[in-house]
Parts: sequence; structure tokens; C-alpha cells
Amino acid sequence: MNTSLINNNASTKTVLENEQSKALYSYDKHFVNSPIKYRNYEELDGKGRTLPVDAIGSVGRFYISEEDHCLIFFSEDSTKLATPILNYKYAQWNSQTKVLTLGNTHIQMGQLVLVGGGIQRTPKSYQGSCLNKGYIIDIASFGVKLLPESDLHLYKQKF
Repeated sequence: MNTSLINNNASTKTVLENEQSKALYSYDKHFVNSPIKYRNYEELDGKGRTLPVDAIGSVGRFYISEEDHCLIFFSEDSTKLATPILNYKYAQWNSQTKVLTLGNTHIQMGQLVLVGGGIQRTPKSYQGSCLNKGYIIDIASFGVKLLPESDLHLYKQKF
């Protein structure tokens, strides 16, 4: 795998800069009003446990929308545009370099990836900025695999 495009030395910060990034998770602040959607998956369980995630994956690319500056995910396998819902504890965004970090994997915008999570219609109960794409992809875990462009044809096959 060619990792020359990945800057492993990039400093990462959560999308909320400096003091705000140290704040406790707030649904309104980090989900409803944020251009990058975060969920605190451990909080959802009510007992400090991470909720189970479907064993499904999606192949695509992350981008920042030019029209509203929101993080979006373009699914190469379904050609849907979705709003990614990221795990608040494991996802970081570097606004200077435009690098998204999930766990220890640094992802540049437009880079081909396989992420855990399935694409679904945006639930009517989800209100807030950046949720107007019609679809979401819940990425509760930080499991992500960088894929070489030469493998793209493997994921566009219809079975």
C-alpha cells in the first residue's frame, strides 16, 4: 500500500478547537449544530458500554461539501451521498490539513476507504445542520481500511 499520501505526523484536533474540544459531549453542540456529526456511543447505552454495530461496511470517500462545508461520505458501492455520524471519542478532524482521523488511521479527503457502518435513510427524528443529504452512515467504531485505487472495481460489482 502506498502511504506516501498519508501524513502520520499531522497534528489532529477535534473539530471544535482548543478549549471546546475538551468539553464534555453535548448532543446539541456536537450533533445538532456541528458541521461534522458526532455521537457519544458509550453514552447511548446508559451503562458506559458501546452499543453493538452491524457487521457491514461501505466503500467510499469523505469530502467537505463546498456548498455548506459539512463532512460528507460518497458511497462508491451504492453511489449515495450520506452524512457520516462519527464516534465522538475516536474521531478527530484537522481543519488545517483537512485530514480525518478514525482511531489511528489518517484519511485525506477523497481517499478511497472501507468503513464500518451501513448507509440508511436519515431518520426523521434527526434534526440539525448538515442532515439534508437524505442518508446517514453510522460509523460507531473506528475500524477503517485505506484501499488502493486499483481495487475500486472490486467494490462496484453487482451480485
